[in-house]
Amino acid sequence: MKVFFDTNVIISAFITHGHASEVFEHCLSTHKCYTSDFVLAELKKKLMKKFEYSDIETRNALDFIRENLIIIKEYRKIASSVCRDPDDDNILAAAASIKADCIMTGDKNLKVLKNYKGINIVSPKNFWALEKIFMKLN
Repeated sequence: MKVFFDTNVIISAFITHGHASEVFEHCLSTHKCYTSDFVLAELKKKLMKKFEYSDIETRNALDFIRENLIIIKEYRKIASSVCRDPDDDNILAAAASIKADCIMTGDKNLKVLKNYKGINIVSPKNFWALEKIFMKLN
């Protein structure tokens, strides 16, 4: 399965020990995991400003992501906005460019869509239901 990770799930995976970290670790070991340059920029900003990570802590987190996820650097922007938050259109465009099976997010503006161009949009908590379906098909 191709899983695209949004910023908030990556942050939750680093900071908490709940659904996000559990699903993140599982996906790293069993699926192809993706994110984008847009997410990395957002991640850096939030870790430093909102969570007061030091430069070294932030660099270590970003290095970990670059080493363990495939970073999408080029993708075609969406012509007309799909999401209530236009920044989220970057997530949809990047995931669509690799034909992801799902977008892992906690973002309400994305989750309300449920699906975009055949890509399931799920929270870490709801990922396991999708995983069961995927396992049955493969």
